Amino acid sequence: MKIRGRERGTAKHRGYRDEIKRQRRRRRAATVLMETAKATLILGAIGVTAWALVFGYLYLISHPYFAIREIAVRGCKELTEKEILAVAAVRTRQNIFAVSPKEVREKIRANPWIKEAAVGRELPDRLVIDLKERAAVSLVKKDNGFYLMDFDGVTFKKLELSDDMDLPIITGCHEGKDEESRRVFRETLELLRCLAEAKVYPYIKNVSEINGNERYGLSVFTGGGLRIFLGFGNYESKFKRLPPVLADLERRNLKTGHLYIDLSDSEKITVQRREASTPAPETAGKKGFKT
Repeated sequence: MKIRGRERGTAKHRGYRDEIKRQRRRRRAATVLMETAKATLILGAIGVTAWALVFGYLYLISHPYFAIREIAVRGCKELTEKEILAVAAVRTRQNIFAVSPKEVREKIRANPWIKEAAVGRELPDRLVIDLKERAAVSLVKKDNGFYLMDFDGVTFKKLELSDDMDLPIITGCHEGKDEESRRVFRETLELLRCLAEAKVYPYIKNVSEINGNERYGLSVFTGGGLRIFLGFGNYESKFKRLPPVLADLERRNLKTGHLYIDLSDSEKITVQRREASTPAPETAGKKGFKT
């Protein structure tokens, strides 16, 4: 009897454990089913969203409401609006969302005259192109030709027959590796800025050449035959001393031919005639106009 009771207890215990296992399996199956349902719902939502986005994109790039009716190009000076539109390869009636502002900007920036470019959309039908062109301020001899240089010292374009430019030529200096060469080049850029903003003679359009010398400094050659020696620095104040000298030379009927005017000394101004083909000698010990 005791053995049979023990067997019945063991069987009862086994049945209890089996029931626990069945309940665990049911809970696991319910959890898996729930997770599967959630994943299905999420994937369905993603699919619907993707379909809606694709449909919306196709709708936007095909609807005539967003067709480009105006392309505004701002900032043209050296280039024309027609040239910019040809490079940008954008036309009216194109869909505004089918045009990539980044790609249009990169196409425009490939033109050497363009320093900066910005392209934006003004919905629903206007594309705006804002430009900042380079300002050519001088010519630099390089390789087998002359190149245009801007105020930043960047030689950005080879001079061509179609370029109607009346600019001074930079000689005797370049942006070299040694400090002296870099110094002369920086001083040349500063002199160019001074000439471009000058309110007294010489204006930049009167200048045919700027010559740099690492030891003595800068000289300006004008189209009228003047060589104005400046040395380094204080260019604006030095140019302000020039008009009285030119007026005095004109009164004496000496303002003809090739003259050398030394403005580098703050104590005096030296004037002498020079040969057109040769530079004037150094002026140490020469007589000059006291200032």
